[in-house]
Amino acid sequence: MLKKKSEASQLPSHYAEKSWQRYAWLYDPVVKILFLPFGGEGRFRRALVDFADVKEGEQVLDACCGTGTLTLLLAEKVGGTGAVTGIDLSAKLLEEATKKVKKALPLTFSQESCADIPFPDDSFDKVFVSFGLHEIAEADRQNSLQEIYRVLKANGSLFVFEYHLPQAVLAGFTVKAFHRLFEHEEAYRMLLDGTLLPELEQTGFIIRRKRLIGAGMFQMLHIVKG
Repeated sequence: MLKKKSEASQLPSHYAEKSWQRYAWLYDPVVKILFLPFGGEGRFRRALVDFADVKEGEQVLDACCGTGTLTLLLAEKVGGTGAVTGIDLSAKLLEEATKKVKKALPLTFSQESCADIPFPDDSFDKVFVSFGLHEIAEADRQNSLQEIYRVLKANGSLFVFEYHLPQAVLAGFTVKAFHRLFEHEEAYRMLLDGTLLPELEQTGFIIRRKRLIGAGMFQMLHIVKG
């Protein structure tokens, strides 16, 4: 099921929806190619699900879910007694996501902003953000983190999969070059300044675990409410 925003709803001014409307169909092929040197996209997605130890019956939110590759893996894990909601600002990416649903799953996609999540406090056992926080403008990122904090249950966990700047020269050069070529300036600044962890802690989160993979170019974070 896909729930779209009404025409009257406003998208954030920084969000390049026209670009996603044009290139959404390329998202999955490009991501698959980019992750080939690291063993494939599926390996990374499954590693995050295993890292989070998703259980049957859990209520899960996949924020900035894109084309839903991770969302479907999560829905397989929670079973019939759980539920997964994938939210993203791009209606076109969400349309691509719904095409992947080939069987009945406890899964809903909805066009929503992370800065205004339409769920009550303490709604979710786990929230995932996979390669999404760097896409959010710095001015809106703190609002998004606060919203995620709000909808998490008191004993819930946030799992973040993001880029990381490794100390090794070649790996560091590679991830910086990628950001210069394919990401916007704010994403590059977040990478260089290492602001992600301080922003999470400023919101009230506690970093429980951190795992580096892909020669240190990517990080998986397990974060809990403070």
